[in-house]
Amino acid sequence: MKKVSVIMPNYNHAPFLRERMDSILSQDYSEYEVIVLDDASTDGSRAILNEYANHPRVKLLLTSDINSGNTFVQWQRGMAQADGDYIWIAESDDVAAPHLLSRLVETMEREEAVLSFCRSRWIDGQGKTLPRTQDKRWNRDFVMDGNAFARQFLLGYSSICNASAVLFRRSAAERIDMSRVAQFTASGDRLFWIEMALQGRVAYVAEMLNGFRQHVRKVSGGAEYEGMNIVQDHTIYRLVAPAMNLSGHEKRLICGYHWQAMHRASVSQQGRWRAMAAWQQEPEFGRMAYMVYMIHRAIEKC
Repeated sequence: MKKVSVIMPNYNHAPFLRERMDSILSQDYSEYEVIVLDDASTDGSRAILNEYANHPRVKLLLTSDINSGNTFVQWQRGMAQADGDYIWIAESDDVAAPHLLSRLVETMEREEAVLSFCRSRWIDGQGKTLPRTQDKRWNRDFVMDGNAFARQFLLGYSSICNASAVLFRRSAAERIDMSRVAQFTASGDRLFWIEMALQGRVAYVAEMLNGFRQHVRKVSGGAEYEGMNIVQDHTIYRLVAPAMNLSGHEKRLICGYHWQAMHRASVSQQGRWRAMAAWQQEPEFGRMAYMVYMIHRAIEKC
């Protein structure tokens, strides 16, 4: 059987750690190792993680005395210790169904994909399901060429919104410059998924196998308020778009999405100005692109 390396980076998620670790260690897939990292937590996380350090599935518990301030540095540290064929970044505040790994591994093998991901159930801090609407395309399994997937689902709204839902090939990850990914503290995952997808096929499993937790301890909210994720999205767009030969229509859809994103109530006025200054460099950017994007959403019902 193909081996999976499970990497669980943690920072100050003590309230969720036991549920998270138990959901990892109860996977029904038989061939996996667990690598746990703690990035200098101050909330008692380390004491909880020490309870699991001697579990036969836990290969390593790596702790830091100084916080890196960058989750992608932790990804890189974990992947350096991994020797599995596949890698699962299991974020420490999420939770998984017991057959997440078995379903994603089976899909990867059958479809010869470089990356597979499942549908996520959004949950609150207590684990209760949060209402969320999605268009019907996410109700069925599918497999796509990675270039097409990146163009349609990663450059505008990123449809891979949570690493905990994803399984990917370690051999493909080793071809990605993680030091460059780590430069994008707010949007590094977007760059990582794009560079991963461009190496092969992407497979989607419509079953809700991942619980994506929304809570006050999440760090992504500050980046959105300051507009930094949208600014970094633009830098990433500039990095990858030339090689993808995007059409004018695709560029307008991408610009339209980001026009909408920076006008959300969750973005401060200063953050909006910062994001606007970055994206205004694109000739397709503006209200017209936003209108094209909204018409596209209405037609596609997405």
